[in-house]
Amino acid sequence: MNHQSAGHGAPPETLPANWYHGDEHFARERRAIFWTNWMLIGRIEQLARPGDYVSDDIAGWPVFVIRSKDGDLRGFHNVCRHRAGPLVGDGPGRCNMLRCRYHGWVYDTEGTLHKAPGLDLGSDIDPAEFSLYPVRVDTWNGLVFVCLDPDARDLASWLGDIVDIAKDFPAIPDMAFTGEFAHEGRANWKAYSDNSCEGYHVGFVHKGLGATVSDDKIDIRPYENGRFVGFDVTYEASAVDPTRHGRGFWIYKFPCLLLHFGEYSFNCERVKPLGARGVHLSRWFWCDPMKADALGISPDDAIASSRLVMEEDLGICEAVQRNLEAGIYQTGRMAPSEEIGTIYFQRLVREALDAAP
Repeated sequence: MNHQSAGHGAPPETLPANWYHGDEHFARERRAIFWTNWMLIGRIEQLARPGDYVSDDIAGWPVFVIRSKDGDLRGFHNVCRHRAGPLVGDGPGRCNMLRCRYHGWVYDTEGTLHKAPGLDLGSDIDPAEFSLYPVRVDTWNGLVFVCLDPDARDLASWLGDIVDIAKDFPAIPDMAFTGEFAHEGRANWKAYSDNSCEGYHVGFVHKGLGATVSDDKIDIRPYENGRFVGFDVTYEASAVDPTRHGRGFWIYKFPCLLLHFGEYSFNCERVKPLGARGVHLSRWFWCDPMKADALGISPDDAIASSRLVMEEDLGICEAVQRNLEAGIYQTGRMAPSEEIGTIYFQRLVREALDAAP
């Protein structure tokens, strides 16, 4: 594989093993990494009409985005201002108003308190002081993102060079949504990210994918403008996996977003931590049906191929997680010629934690 030089000197040391299973360490990451970065929460087509919402959990913070009655997208913490009850259920849904599921306090789709049973608005309680806690919302390429930090940079700046790279491939609004799947596993989010940032393991873990990607047909390098690892790929025709064709570009965007651009399709994956020892993976797919048909490629087969790769990745990461927790391994050394992406990812983790208050 072709890689950007990682420099000279001793091989870089890995992150310490206890960073992958310590609850106190995850608490630091929660504030230093997941609070301060943009996180993928949904697809724009899920929020087509006023009242449509998507709800999810960002490293332990329940949040949701709703299409308000004035047509804007608005994000909030899924926390009533009364006694912290939830306002909406998990996943996508639809409502005309936001009613707390605990005691029935009512908010409009702009987050303003309208009713507090047992209290008189205006005399007992000032509605202006009890609006829902806001969350920043923005969209790009048909995807909806949230950011919990009011002082973080805007989404376009956060994406950096990804915006220009995407212009070489079909855009989501020009394609059809073809499906999704999700997996949960017992692995720290960084174990999965370490794996996703390098191609070192492909020939050992992914026989199908490995047959379509040879060492001299993939270029891996870090991109500082956007803080991501880019994989510029030229696929080789293979009867083992005919769904991969022509040129592709894979991205691991720090901290936990994977983007896969292709000549006829696009898919993205969200890596969501479930505490220090668990991870939830969601992947969504789009394709240009006419281009896929002209290439003789079935979108269902493409999804099945991606599902297999994810299962293979998660399986090896769960095995690594068991060994990280066993207490024998503490740190290792990485090969700069093969793991430039993982070296970069781990550097970003260290920098984020060092910069945190």
